[in-house]
Amino acid sequence: MVRLSSTAVPFNTPSVRRAATRLVLVADGLGLLPGHGTIDRIDDELIRDIARSSLSEGVAQGTALAILEDTGATTSGARWGALIERLEDALTGSPMPRRELTGLLRTYGHESLGQLLGISSASLRRYTSGTRVVPDAVAARIHFLALVTTDLAGSYNDFGMRRWWERPRSALEGRSPRGALGDDWDPDDPLALAVADLARALAGPGSAA
Repeated sequence: MVRLSSTAVPFNTPSVRRAATRLVLVADGLGLLPGHGTIDRIDDELIRDIARSSLSEGVAQGTALAILEDTGATTSGARWGALIERLEDALTGSPMPRRELTGLLRTYGHESLGQLLGISSASLRRYTSGTRVVPDAVAARIHFLALVTTDLAGSYNDFGMRRWWERPRSALEGRSPRGALGDDWDPDDPLALAVADLARALAGPGSAA
């Protein structure tokens, strides 16, 4: 759970704070911060924890190592901001279905998540337990949902996020986000991209609610 209320130096400058906040939200949505409980402060140790998790997944290894090897004593805010943006960009492009499913199930539950993914609850349970390998197409959908949920989390609680998927939207020609996706959907489908844009608008200026 991310409920940020403070940031330590050098993360308290506006541009670095925005980049760090986005990284923390993405990392939480992708399941890279297990055991942290409620996160209310951004500091260098939190960013390093994300780097460690990224390194363990084989994602952005050079950037993660740069973060972990830097003592922080002479690192400027601009340097931190560049590293953070590089790490966040790599994470958003790297599906990690087993990690991502943990957070998604916490928000949606097996039945609703299975419907969003277009798979059965039984298959979802097998993917979660590791008794069946997640197919690439399903992994891509899981990653898509994890990123959309990350954007929604800045505006809604879990109940609100579940309802968001069911409300008709004019931008989707009167369909709900879940209805727009349908069953056998691809994250690169035009309607899926429109769903992602609606959620992303909530994380920036204005609101698509």
